[in-house]
Amino acid sequence: MDVVTNNIANVSTNGYKQDSVMTKPFPEMLLREKTVDNAGRRVARWSPVGFTNQGVAVSGFFTDQTAGILKETGRATDLALSGQGFFAVQANGGELYTRDGQFHTDKEGYLVDSRGNRVLSDSGPVQVGDAEFTVDSGGVITLADGGTYQLRIVEFENPQNLVKTGDNYFDAGNGTAGEAASPGVTQGFLEQSNVDLATQMVQLVEIFRSYEAGQKAIQSQDELLAKAINQVGSVK
Repeated sequence: MDVVTNNIANVSTNGYKQDSVMTKPFPEMLLREKTVDNAGRRVARWSPVGFTNQGVAVSGFFTDQTAGILKETGRATDLALSGQGFFAVQANGGELYTRDGQFHTDKEGYLVDSRGNRVLSDSGPVQVGDAEFTVDSGGVITLADGGTYQLRIVEFENPQNLVKTGDNYFDAGNGTAGEAASPGVTQGFLEQSNVDLATQMVQLVEIFRSYEAGQKAIQSQDELLAKAINQVGSVK
């Protein structure tokens, strides 16, 4: 439920990528609950007290990296990516990556994100000052005085290795950031969240129904147990 509600909460977050839960079916879990003894026989594996496996279990999370719809804003500092790349920003002494291109300039003229982290180019933080600038599809920023910056836009061989760190940022995790071949930058636009609200609402209803069914099953089991104790086990 936490994953679905988080997706719904971020339906209006620029560049947000929705998550989904991957589960393991009961037969697979049953096999995992058995081990092989010294004679090569499959035997039950005892679980510690308090640990049960009576249904499906979460095996991991999947982040949908599909690009969201682009929305025009007309602001020169708003940038959107149509490819599979990520903007690189300077944070915590290193780099973090984001699809949220809602940038602005700080008091020193640096291009920064909503958290104040400086947007990076191949040569370091981008300082555009107060003058107008343009950005082409390849991520080249051209200043009014003719100076240029090449935005650091990166891609990952396996985006599923990226780790969400909060605030719409990704950490490289075990992956290595490589230069994006086709950044597809569009100035004056923002990428919207790729959350499918209708699908998420349907999933939320299904989750509530599953909780209700589970609750009723527990109540029925409790009633049967009470009857066994109070009636069947009574001495007459």
